[in-house]
Amino acid sequence: MAQKVDYAALKKGGYMRQKQKGYGSLRLAVVGGNLTAENIKTVAEVAEKYGRGYVHMTSRQGIEIPFIKVEELAEVKEALAKGGVGTGVCGPRVRTVTACQGSEVCPSGCIDTYTLAKELDERYFGRELPHKFKFGVTGCQNNCLKAEENDVGIKGGMNIEYKEDDCISCGVCVKACRQDALKMVDGKIELDAQKCNHCGRCVKSCPVDAWKGTPGYIVSFGGTFGNNIYKGEELLPLIPDKETLFRVTDAAINFFEKNANPSERFRKTLQRVGEEDFRSQLKDAYEGQGKENIMAELDFEVTDEVDITDKVCPLTFVKAKVAIEELEDGEILAVRMNDGEPVQNVPRSMKEEGHKVLKLTDNEDGTYTMYVRKVED
Repeated sequence: MAQKVDYAALKKGGYMRQKQKGYGSLRLAVVGGNLTAENIKTVAEVAEKYGRGYVHMTSRQGIEIPFIKVEELAEVKEALAKGGVGTGVCGPRVRTVTACQGSEVCPSGCIDTYTLAKELDERYFGRELPHKFKFGVTGCQNNCLKAEENDVGIKGGMNIEYKEDDCISCGVCVKACRQDALKMVDGKIELDAQKCNHCGRCVKSCPVDAWKGTPGYIVSFGGTFGNNIYKGEELLPLIPDKETLFRVTDAAINFFEKNANPSERFRKTLQRVGEEDFRSQLKDAYEGQGKENIMAELDFEVTDEVDITDKVCPLTFVKAKVAIEELEDGEILAVRMNDGEPVQNVPRSMKEEGHKVLKLTDNEDGTYTMYVRKVED
């Protein structure tokens, strides 16, 4: 007698049943829309060997490999992991974070979107919730990623400062401003702060650096796209730093987890329960007064450390796994790893093993340090 397949459990790991019996489409995790050439090569090889030689590119920067036989799924995931490719999720949980290329590539970008996408993904990816929950990160007001279509959308902006003594009154910034927020009056620039949308075009266009811009985050809440379309709303001023940003995103996702009904999107929850309490919690988080900022800076003592910067996938995870297996339940391991595939895959693999990732820190030298608490079965 054939063993019954638990398709609901498989869907949790990104495997979606097809109309063709015995086949499914496997969703891959493409954080921030980025894959390495090695990742792409691995995906192509897997699609050729186990699928039908092609992949589907989704509307949220993801990749799906159709026509994967259910009995070969474990083998497929192992082959992908060897090439540094993880699988996505489906159902009522936090989806893979999407992002545009941001300031590291795009001249218009105000923030490093890919780094932020990785941090958000590590913080929330796969978290069980009443319904699916999406984050999107876009680098500027051009809004290529359509941030407001997400449950939480993050858009890069700038807090601007005008240095009159450095200005040569050329008027370039006035022409660059699309909001009619700048005017030249008697040879001097006047700013209408009510019209300014923090796009930073004045900063980027000024030939003498008379405008100074400090990057920040414009956050919208409750966006949806599909059967019901709703543009997310901006409920806070420009957020000046990541510490504040993560307090705010924690507050949003915690509110949804606490108040949402099963199969209810964030927008529907806000409409049903009202926004007054949510706005109050956002304000507390913005001002650093929230009581539920459970993901804020953590105080803990590291039990052991391991450096995996000398390894390549899949040996990166193997070395980290061996190190954490030597610890006792509840002890904490610090893992130093290179940016790129290790950051994308080692934390995710630790979570899949059941351990608790506490923090991921950018060392600003091309490496990251992950702090993970051992959780025994």
